[in-house]
Amino acid sequence: MKKAVACLGMVSVFVFGCQTKPSQPPEAEIKKGYLVYKNNCSVCHWETVKPEQIKDIRKKVMRGKRPPFGAPPMSEVSARVKKFYPTEEKFVAFVKDYITNPSREKGVCLPMAYKIFGVMPPVGKNMSEEAKEAVAKWLYYRFNMSWEEFMEKHPH
Repeated sequence: MKKAVACLGMVSVFVFGCQTKPSQPPEAEIKKGYLVYKNNCSVCHWETVKPEQIKDIRKKVMRGKRPPFGAPPMSEVSARVKKFYPTEEKFVAFVKDYITNPSREKGVCLPMAYKIFGVMPPVGKNMSEEAKEAVAKWLYYRFNMSWEEFMEKHPH
């Protein structure tokens, strides 16, 4: 009986111990991803937008004007992509593919985002696989809000 309980305990540790949250990539990789963002993405995507800014931007858009940036903020992009691709592996694969071969069909943006901004250019075509991986991981780890939390704090 003692052997069975001990064995069950070891199985529990093995099975449940393996379900821990994945660790964050090394800080150097996150810094590299941020530099890739600054050099390739920040021209159109602000890093984040404060809730009070969203209200002003929304009013501007409702009057037919363009927002002060060329694409949704990265905080919003991250939350939206995580809604459809919640694991790091799937998120990173999606981002790497999308920035290389963007299309409305495979995109996850809200219809209004496409109406305002259109589909992004294929900026990833000129990036190394290492750079695409780094920026995708930076985007995954930099922002931790779910889509529902993001929309609650930043209603559109």
